[in-house]
Amino acid sequence: NHALWKRFDEACTEAHKLVEAWLVQVRQQADAHKTQRLAIIAELKAWTEAHAGNTDWKAQVRALHSFSERWREAGHMSEKAFAEMQPQWKDAMHAAHAGLETAQAESTARRKALIEEATALGAAPMLRIDAVKALQQRWQAEAHAVPLERKHEQKLWEAFRQPIDEAFNRKTTEREKAATSLNAHDQRVLDASRALEQASASGDAQRIRAAMQELDAALAGRPPVVTAEPAPAPAVAAEKAAPGEPDAASAEPATESTEAPEASEAASADDGAEVATPAEPVAPAKPAAPPKKLVAMRGDDRPGMKKAEPAGRDARGPRPDGRRDGGGAGRPDSRGPRDARGPGAAAPWRDEREQRGPRLGDAAFRAQRQAIEAAEASLRKLAAQAHGEVLTQLMTAWEQRDAEQMPTAQALGPRVNAANRGAWSAALSKPAGALPGETLLRLEMAAEVPTPAEHLSERRMLQLQLLTRRHAAAPSETWVEDVAGVLASPFDASAARRLQTVLKVLLKR
Repeated sequence: NHALWKRFDEACTEAHKLVEAWLVQVRQQADAHKTQRLAIIAELKAWTEAHAGNTDWKAQVRALHSFSERWREAGHMSEKAFAEMQPQWKDAMHAAHAGLETAQAESTARRKALIEEATALGAAPMLRIDAVKALQQRWQAEAHAVPLERKHEQKLWEAFRQPIDEAFNRKTTEREKAATSLNAHDQRVLDASRALEQASASGDAQRIRAAMQELDAALAGRPPVVTAEPAPAPAVAAEKAAPGEPDAASAEPATESTEAPEASEAASADDGAEVATPAEPVAPAKPAAPPKKLVAMRGDDRPGMKKAEPAGRDARGPRPDGRRDGGGAGRPDSRGPRDARGPGAAAPWRDEREQRGPRLGDAAFRAQRQAIEAAEASLRKLAAQAHGEVLTQLMTAWEQRDAEQMPTAQALGPRVNAANRGAWSAALSKPAGALPGETLLRLEMAAEVPTPAEHLSERRMLQLQLLTRRHAAAPSETWVEDVAGVLASPFDASAARRLQTVLKVLLKR
């Protein structure tokens, strides 16, 4: 047992050497950390003395925060040593914060005074925007000068902005009440806009156009469009005139009696003219001055214009600056002589302005604009549907070679007249013949639509050939005959697709 104890004691002694080395290292680190913390306290005291008169509070807050971070990361110490050193650190930090805390207390007092001013300003019957802006600028200057603790500063800011927000909300509510109380003109525009929206939803083009006319009349302030009532029957008119029969009979004597004095006055005037003699001799009329000979003039050299006639301002179009005459904007003769217009007369271009209706409120303006946009979109959609139905009907007539299924000239649009429709009907009535190869290409060139890839080289070749045909008609001039040529050929699905694509463009132009 003694031998085992000796071996155990030797092992403990060997292990204690490592513990002693670690304890020495720990004591060295503690001394280093203590020295570092003492250096931080000394540096803080020196910084406090150096910045005693500094008023850059934001920089001081940043510096004090950096000191706190360095103290927190200065390393571990024993509890006893840390308890001895912590009061020294607190005293130094309190001395460093003394000036900042004084400035923060004064800033808090000033901000509370601004809050009282904001409360009085928000309680006033008339909210002064300039005073509100000046007060907010003073608050921002104070906030930039002296920083406060975040939660405390947020509470003060909310107390400052609450009365101003309430005043603005009250003003907004009053404005909304004034906007909601519509006058008669706005109410009429709103009713017309709702009627136009209902007409747009119905899908009836005639009803939509009638509602748009009614809305235009409401916007211009004109009386509503009323359909004329049928005139009363002649029998009813005779019955109404029966109780007072002298009405029709007395009309003629009345006119005669009114005309009689005028005739007598005219006769007496004529007799007087024959008896009276002229008091002064009549001066002979002066001959008109001969026109000046035109020495030089600038002819109009545009195509189709006569070079012998001078090119005036009207021939060259309006001025780029929008003026209607050659005079400057400030010349007295640019708007004509004042004597010719007369005193108080408006300028000539002011009479050309479109007469607008009364000014609309915001709700009525937005309602009429949305209603008009929806109506125009509905009309475009209906026109596209009608156009597609016309093309489908035309393709069906070509497939079945039935001229009776051909759409009417009115349905085809203004680009196709009765003669053109007759030519297309005649092409459908004849037996189907061969289709020339360049007919569809000419149609695609006239409509400026893309050609399928397999026929693209043929289109380029045709374009080169058309450049050599000087006096030949362009494809845009012969597209009606080309359509007749396609309709005279047998129906083909690919040709029908190409023709339909072409007619979508040509019939809408």
